[in-house]
Amino acid sequence: MTRTASDTLVSVIDFRDSANCSRIESAQPGETIEVLVHPDQEPLSDPLYAKGTRSRNGTLFILEITTADGKHQSLEWEYQLLQFVSQVLQPRTQQT
Repeated sequence: MTRTASDTLVSVIDFRDSANCSRIESAQPGETIEVLVHPDQEPLSDPLYAKGTRSRNGTLFILEITTADGKHQSLEWEYQLLQFVSQVLQPRTQQT
């Protein structure tokens, strides 16, 4: 992950939500999706919505976050790495 327009990391992707992980994993090149994030220091807080865009060539995923106080943050991930992290951290459904 690369910080692109922020001096401090204030939000991170919420990998606890399986639908969030599925959206990230299936994003197509050039597609913009809704991504759930949470404050870095408050992992159990209610998630916030951010905009995630997979680059046209499919190699990057850019996350655009607007905080409650109006500050903008942009995070850039290599898409293959983000996809892998999402798969590893995705909550597993319990089988009965």
